[in-house]
Amino acid sequence: LGPTTARQKAVVKAFKHAWKGYKRFAWGHDHLKPISEGYEDWFGLGLSIVDSLDTIFIMGLKEEYREARDWVDKHLHFNINRDVNLFEVTIRVLGGLLSIYHFSKDEMFLTKAIDLGDRLLPCFESDSGIPFSDINLFTRKAHAPKWSPDSSTSEVTTIQLEFRDLSSASGDPKYENAADKVSRHVHKLEKLDGLVPIFINANSGQFRSYATITLGARGDSYYEYLLKQWIQTGKAIDL
Repeated sequence: LGPTTARQKAVVKAFKHAWKGYKRFAWGHDHLKPISEGYEDWFGLGLSIVDSLDTIFIMGLKEEYREARDWVDKHLHFNINRDVNLFEVTIRVLGGLLSIYHFSKDEMFLTKAIDLGDRLLPCFESDSGIPFSDINLFTRKAHAPKWSPDSSTSEVTTIQLEFRDLSSASGDPKYENAADKVSRHVHKLEKLDGLVPIFINANSGQFRSYATITLGARGDSYYEYLLKQWIQTGKAIDL
């Protein structure tokens, strides 16, 4: 692994520049604010580190990888009394941990992923099985977002890859079962020429009757992940 062509080396150089700024001004925080030389914490989970681990590994940056791995090992803990978004934490943190686990075969990453997956599972404990959008990682109490009684359709249908992979890696089917139930439920709901409204209620399991239908935000990745799930399952799943 590592760059071999001029273009690849240019990409690595750009990454190292950005990483240097993050390390200097925002290390351990979610995001760097490059203009103010500050940082922002969305969830307080070191998102930039976890999200970058697989890229660092592919680029062959051994020192940066060692530092990032050490931070995850010693400082990434999920027993924080803070609400997080199921979708965002799944694609960024759970996905990041699983990705680097597959590259490195380092069991530490899988152990962290299992802990996070267990803390996210209560989101699916609604009357319908459609997950609530938010959860407190410490209390493990899930709920709708403060701004809406419903979950976003794209969010609840864009977590299946990671939960299915967590089951595959851990040998425990409970993660895949919870996420797959969502896909199968949505598959059965009435649609308009195959198009779905952008909001769905976790308790009733029904689309919001007056919700917008769009290929933009809160609807877009539903369609993307129909294809991705089909590919992930060996082109066998029917959604």
